[in-house]
Amino acid sequence: MVKFVGTPASGGLTLAKIKIVNRRIAGFKRVVLAPHREKALFDAAIILAKDEIKTLMENSSKDHRDILNFQVMMLDDNGLKTMVYNHIDQREGAAHSVELAMEEYCARVKAINDGYLSLRTSDIRDALTRVIDILDGKNRERFKLTEPCVVVADEILPSDLASIDRKYAMGFITAAGSYHDHANIIARTMGIPSVCCVDSEILNPLNDSRQVALDGYTGEIFIVPNEATVALFHHKMKREQRDSVMLDKIRQSKVVAPDGQEVKIYANCNDPKDITLAINNGAEGIGLVRSEILFMSTVYDLSLASQIRFYSECIRAAKDKEITIRTFDIGADKPLERLQLEKEPNPALGMRGVRLMYTHREIFETQIEALLVAADRCGQINVMLPMVAVESDITDYFTMVEEVKERLLKEGIIARDRINWGVMIETPAAALISGSLAKYVNFFSIGTNDLTQYVMAADRINTNAARYFDSHHPAVVKLIEMVVQNANRYDIKVSVCGESAADFESAKTYIEKGVRCLSMAQNAMLPVKQYLLDAFAPN
Repeated sequence: MVKFVGTPASGGLTLAKIKIVNRRIAGFKRVVLAPHREKALFDAAIILAKDEIKTLMENSSKDHRDILNFQVMMLDDNGLKTMVYNHIDQREGAAHSVELAMEEYCARVKAINDGYLSLRTSDIRDALTRVIDILDGKNRERFKLTEPCVVVADEILPSDLASIDRKYAMGFITAAGSYHDHANIIARTMGIPSVCCVDSEILNPLNDSRQVALDGYTGEIFIVPNEATVALFHHKMKREQRDSVMLDKIRQSKVVAPDGQEVKIYANCNDPKDITLAINNGAEGIGLVRSEILFMSTVYDLSLASQIRFYSECIRAAKDKEITIRTFDIGADKPLERLQLEKEPNPALGMRGVRLMYTHREIFETQIEALLVAADRCGQINVMLPMVAVESDITDYFTMVEEVKERLLKEGIIARDRINWGVMIETPAAALISGSLAKYVNFFSIGTNDLTQYVMAADRINTNAARYFDSHHPAVVKLIEMVVQNANRYDIKVSVCGESAADFESAKTYIEKGVRCLSMAQNAMLPVKQYLLDAFAPN
C-alpha cells in the first residue's frame, strides 16, 4: 500500500480503479524557424484550435458550451497575440512563445485578486495548451472513460469534462490544479470526491488500473489499499450515507435565537446556476447576487435585454424565496476590460460602487431599468447599494430610480414597482449614520469584509496586515451592534453577508447582537446552521 496526501477539493469517499491520464512529454525537441514562419505557424494553430473547440461545443452541455465559448474568445484576444508575437521576435519558437505568454497572462489575471477571474486561468491554460499541442504535433484526443474509475491526471481541463462520461467518474486526483478549478467545482456539484496538488509520482504509469481508496475530506489517497484500509473505507462510506440523512434533517431545521425569533441562513451567489444549487442545498433565501459578474460573463452582457434575462433567471431560480441583488460593485480596485476606469493611487478609497453613478450614469440607468422590468415580470426582489458613505449617495441614486421608473410606467413597460431598496453597510460612515440612512430604505446588509477593512485600516488581501484584519475586534462589533439598533428603531431588516458570517463564533455573536439573517458561501451554510442549532438549543 502506498499513501499520498493532497489538498481536499471535493468531499466524498470512493474505492475504484485508477485511470492515469498523463499528457506530459519529457525531452521534447523543438526547431525554431525564422520569426515570420513561426508567426505563420502560430496563426494557423490558432485557427485549428478554434475549430477543434467549436467541434467540442456541438456535443457539450450548456455549462461546457459557455466555458468553451470563452476559450474561443480567448484565442481572439489581441493582447495575448501581441505577447506571443513579441516573444517570437526575440527568436523564440512559436510553441515556447505561447508557453511564455500563457504564464505572463495568467499571472496578470491572478494579480487582479478577483476570485472569478482567477477561476478563468484554467480555461486560459486549456485553450493555449491546445495551441501548444498543435504546434508540437501532439495528440489532442481527450480521454474517454468506459468503466467506473478514479481519474488521475496532471490537470483535468474544462475540455476534458466536455467529453467525459460522468457516470464513470468516481473521483478526481490531480498533481496540479486548485480548489477553484472547474473540474473541482463540478465535482462538488455532483458529489464526486476530488483531491488536488498531489505529488506527481502518482502519475507513474504503473499505478494505472490499480485500486485506490480516495478520501476527498482529508486529501488522503491509498494505492493498493490493504484489507484493513478497505474495511475502514467501507465503514466510512456507510457512515457517510447516514450523515447525508442527518444533513437533510439540518436543512429542514430552524435556528431560533434566544428571544424566540427565527434566524435565516442565506447564500451568496453569482448567477442563476449558483442560486439553483444553493436553494437545492438548503438556502432559505439568497442574501447576495453579485451583479458585476455581468462584466465578466461569456453568457450575458451589459445590454438591457441581457440584463433583464439575467435578473429574471436569478429570480426564477430562487423559487419564490427572498433574493437580494447588489447593484454594480465595481471600481478601479476591480479592473474590468469592459469598463475603462481611470487608475487611482488608492482605489479602495476612490471611485467605486454607487459612487460611479456620477461618472457612468448610463450604466446604472440601464441596470435600474433591467431590475424594474425583471421584478415586474418575475417577482419581488431586494436591491442594495454598495459603498454608501453619505446620505446623498442614496438620495441621488433614488432620484435616478424615480426618473427611470416614471418613464417605464408612462410607456407601459412595467405595471408596478416590485423592488425593496436597501443599503450595504460597509463603510464606517454608513454604520455611524445608519439611523439617518434607515429613513430611506427597507433593509440593511452589513458587508463585514469591507467594514472590517476600513475600520481597521487593513487591506484584506495584504498578508502582512492580516493580524489587523479582525472582524472580531470590539470596534467592528460595536459598529455592527449600532447598525442593528438603528435598524430596529426604524423597523427595517438587517443581515450580515460578509465572510465572517460563515465563522462559527462570529455568527453566534451577530445573533446575540440582534442580527436575524446571515448570508454566506453555500458550502458554509449547513456547518454554520448545525453549529447555531447546537449553540442555541434549549437547555
